[in-house]
Order: sequence, then C-alpha cells, then structure tokens
Amino acid sequence: MRIAILFLGSILTYFPALAQTHAPSWEFGIRAEYGRDYYHKEAAPMGSYEGSNIDFSSSRSWGAGFYFERSLNPRWSVMGQVGYAQKKVHPQLFHEYNQTASQHLLREVHHRSAVDAGFRLYPNPQSKIRLFVDGKLGANVFMSVVQHERTLGRIVRGNVFGFQRVAPVASASLGIKWSRLTVSAEYRDDLTVSKRVGGMSEISGRGVFGKVGFALFRGGM
Repeated sequence: MRIAILFLGSILTYFPALAQTHAPSWEFGIRAEYGRDYYHKEAAPMGSYEGSNIDFSSSRSWGAGFYFERSLNPRWSVMGQVGYAQKKVHPQLFHEYNQTASQHLLREVHHRSAVDAGFRLYPNPQSKIRLFVDGKLGANVFMSVVQHERTLGRIVRGNVFGFQRVAPVASASLGIKWSRLTVSAEYRDDLTVSKRVGGMSEISGRGVFGKVGFALFRGGM
C-alpha cells in the first residue's frame, strides 16, 4: 500500500512538471472527408406514413473544411472543426417518395454545414506516428436541397422540405497522425430527430466517413 501511495504521489508531482516542460502548441489546417450517411425515417403522430419505417442511405457524401487543435499536454488536446458537405440521395426519399414524380428527377443533392468541438487523446505521444481517439459534440445545419428535373432543370428548395435545419450531433474518431498529416475514420450520430413542420414525419441520421487533414500553420504558446 505504501508503495502504491508513493507511486501515485510521484505521478501527481511529475504530471504538472511534464505539462510545463512541453509548451502548449497549436495548429490550424484543412480537412476533407468521404463516406456515407444512413437515415431512418418514420411517421410522427400526425404523419401520413401509417407507422411504416423507411431506412435508406446516401449514395455518396463528401465534404471539406478547416480544423483547429491545441495541445493541453503531450497526451491531450482540444480541437474544433467547421465544414461544408454535399450528400447525394435518391430523389424524394428524404421527403415523400413518389414513384411517378421520381422518374422525372435525375438526382437530388443536399447541402449542409457543420461545426463541432471536443477532446483528442494520444496514447503514444512520443512516437513519430501517433495514434489517437477523439470525441466531439456539434451541430449539423441543413442548408438547402437541389433537385435536377428532366425538363425543368435545376430546382433549389430552400425550405429543405419543411424539416428542422439544425440538429445536434456527436462523433467519435480513430486515426493516426504523422507530422502534418492526419488520417482517420469517424462515426457520427444525430442526438435528436429532425421533425417536419406540421408534425408529418421525422428523420434521424448517422454516418461513417474517412477523413484526411493537413496542418497549414503550427506554433507554440
């Protein structure tokens, strides 16, 4: 027991010194992602789907943005991201599927933006290739829907079919970092459902993405 107490005391004494000997550093960079979103749609109490559930996914989702990371100590850092994404889905599945109308729609693209922040842990901070896991909380913003119709051409729907524009989201990532390059896999999940005006239907989403980041600026404070 005495050995354990001494060992714990040495850790508590050494940790602040370790944090001081490694000056906090920061970096600012760009990132890109590619993956797929999975949606779950169901009727709300006042809905028109008679209790049926519809599960579908985007055919592709890609995005780009910026990130900021600041080290708290060799193992922990705090980070934030902001970005824009395009999500291509089968026409009208997100809204109200109609077989006849969908035959005239060539494609449908959703435009979204997002912001999140969280903490990152490096289990092997002294290695040249550092492993990391992180967790973040943020918001997903539904900006607009662009449909391409066979005869009418490009149709922009700014009301996003009447669904709520902002949804809270949580994410977790696993990846590696080497010098300025970061490669990771990320899982995201909406924390709430997005309700449609009029109480007709609700949609929730989740997604899996591969991400690549590159630090443009680095410094110490």
